[in-house]
Amino acid sequence: MLPLGVIVAGGSAERMGGGEKPLLSLNGEPLIEHVIKCVKPQVSEFALNVRLEQSGRYVDAGDGGLPLLFDAFGGRSGPLGGVLAGLDWAATKGTSAWLVSFPSDTPFLPHDLVLRLMSVVDDGLPVVAKAGGRIQALCALWPVSCRDRLRGGIESGRYKSLWWTLAEMGVHECVFDDEEAFFNVNTIKDLARAEELAGNREGRA
Repeated sequence: MLPLGVIVAGGSAERMGGGEKPLLSLNGEPLIEHVIKCVKPQVSEFALNVRLEQSGRYVDAGDGGLPLLFDAFGGRSGPLGGVLAGLDWAATKGTSAWLVSFPSDTPFLPHDLVLRLMSVVDDGLPVVAKAGGRIQALCALWPVSCRDRLRGGIESGRYKSLWWTLAEMGVHECVFDDEEAFFNVNTIKDLARAEELAGNREGRA
């Protein structure tokens, strides 16, 4: 049984002048659509974590009908709030013991990302992707059973960063050779670079 998934798109694009970064165009399509196309075959079902005030702009994402999840902490907890929203949603589904989190600004994710993460599962601990010597903290596999612990850590202020939280929980690492697959768009310059990478990767396909 494939795990469930959540694409975390709840942040604002402060380094890009605000607005909705996942809706910026890359090769004629919103950035998030590139992520959706990669994610969809890898999970049994997935949802989008978005900001409540922007939710109307995502109703047609992925051809429409995707569950939209909202951060109970109003964005104050960063992407951890989006992960927790995904875990709470996964718990209501009751179809998988695992949830994979994905960033909304990483358009070239590996097509075997989830399979590789699942292959490292041991002792019910989270698994996180690592590429180019760097932890890709939002590309992670979370046990749904950790949601109460995560909620308590956020509420107490103990859990603030994704990587620290994963490390404290006892995460396993899954190493990927293709560092470019985890290229994320944070600035307008990055978006231009993503356009170049998209063409190069299509040429190698």
